[in-house]
Amino acid sequence: MMLKRFLLWWRSLRYHRYYVIADCSDNSITFSHKLYKHIELSSHCEDAAKVFVFGIPAWGTYGFTVNPALDRETQLADIQYNEKYKTIGFESLCPSVNRIFCEYGLPCDLKMKLTVTVHRLGDGKVFYNIERPRP
Repeated sequence: MMLKRFLLWWRSLRYHRYYVIADCSDNSITFSHKLYKHIELSSHCEDAAKVFVFGIPAWGTYGFTVNPALDRETQLADIQYNEKYKTIGFESLCPSVNRIFCEYGLPCDLKMKLTVTVHRLGDGKVFYNIERPRP
């Protein structure tokens, strides 16, 4: 238990600038500035960036990856710039932000800031894990 708390504390120090703002009212996910810069550097895309959101059952969390190579057709969200608020993010419809909030046990009437951790797979691909908030 103590080791788990230490690891959570360490991750929060290491990744405190990588977060998203999730909003149930319009199913939007907004990137922090540092997270967007990391995505920009690691995605290597010349065209429009697409996001694939997925569940991670083993961890009980959700994650996303940018410009994945998928074998079959699936729903991808466009990364968009919001001129009014000067923010960058995407609209997550499958799974919806409401579903993510329900699974995480969060109230649906608030915007929530959720920590994101960066993971690199064996083949060098990067995915981003949207961490559950601490109780």
